[in-house]
Amino acid sequence: MMISGPGVSVASEAGKVWPSERRTWKEPEFGHEITQWTQHASGSHHLYFNIETFLDSDNAIIVSNRSGQPNFYKLNLNTGEMTQMTSEAGVSGSRVWHWPQRKTLWYLVGSTFKEMNTQTLATRAIQTLDNLRPQSFTVTCDGRFIVFSVNKAEGTSKPARPSTGPFAIYRLPTSGGEPVQISPDLGFMIGHLQASPSDPTRISYCWQHLLDASQPGFAGNTPQRTWWIKVDGSEGGPLSIQDIGLHRTHEFWFPDGSRIGYSARYLWGPKKGQAFLGSFAADGSDNFMIPAPIGAAHTQMYSSLRHWVTDLWDGSILALVTLDGRKIGRVEKLFRHDSSWKGQPSHPHPHFHPNGRMVMFSTDKSGVPQVYSVKLDLK
Repeated sequence: MMISGPGVSVASEAGKVWPSERRTWKEPEFGHEITQWTQHASGSHHLYFNIETFLDSDNAIIVSNRSGQPNFYKLNLNTGEMTQMTSEAGVSGSRVWHWPQRKTLWYLVGSTFKEMNTQTLATRAIQTLDNLRPQSFTVTCDGRFIVFSVNKAEGTSKPARPSTGPFAIYRLPTSGGEPVQISPDLGFMIGHLQASPSDPTRISYCWQHLLDASQPGFAGNTPQRTWWIKVDGSEGGPLSIQDIGLHRTHEFWFPDGSRIGYSARYLWGPKKGQAFLGSFAADGSDNFMIPAPIGAAHTQMYSSLRHWVTDLWDGSILALVTLDGRKIGRVEKLFRHDSSWKGQPSHPHPHFHPNGRMVMFSTDKSGVPQVYSVKLDLK
């Protein structure tokens, strides 16, 4: 398939249809119906837990190496067939943003932002950033702006991937133009940028530590993890001041944009070892935490705002938590995924289907990452 025109290009392999690899069985341990959607030896996974992987009720976006390098594919949830969406180097399941209501996928290849119409597969380059290397990005829910973070020290004479910054947040119009810095230079690592699904002016982000302590710069957990900034840079600050000794992780927006959820655990102090599911309002107020046996879990809330899925419940178990107000009403263990956690593609990153009929997840339980789902019937 080839689409051409001003500013539009789709590589020749886009549109290729790959046959179904689906197999379904009833898992004996917890009794749920499991579907494995991919089996290719090169591996496949879906999108990061806070980036919407479902296009609609019948299709999802996955990333697969089956063409020789990672590319986006449209997985048909009725037939199991996979339609190749891109055919280029540098595609990643975490350097992407998707608003299904806008039928648009934005993704980053090197330092070039691209935009794809997910129905026609027509793709255009928005902007190549010559002097900036975006690390994390999101797109406002009105589709007007890409908001991204950079380490301004990269590309200088400092060591490779220097972690000391300064770091900053920029805004780039999706219609084209030059990036504008909207934050001051900051002395901490910025990651997990996420646009509110209901407010086009509000972006959340994280103050992150350096995961690899052998590299120069920060190592260890941060005293205040979650922050926000207005898209024009005029306002911002910490969200829900963090208790001493508490480590929050894997924040995400509730589907209606009303709240931000997270998992948390105390790393020291009198509550050391205690773990929680937590949530606060979009402005950082009204924080609550529910005691739960979770690790640094990827979690997601269903549109009912009652059903919460987590991938680290009492170990490497995918579990569905049903809330009764601000307490746990019921816990249903879904599948022992046993991910190795070696690299993001192996992480489960659970996603609720728009109609609640499944949770999609990934795991390398079979040896390489593959895409799975567990059947549900949420009301």
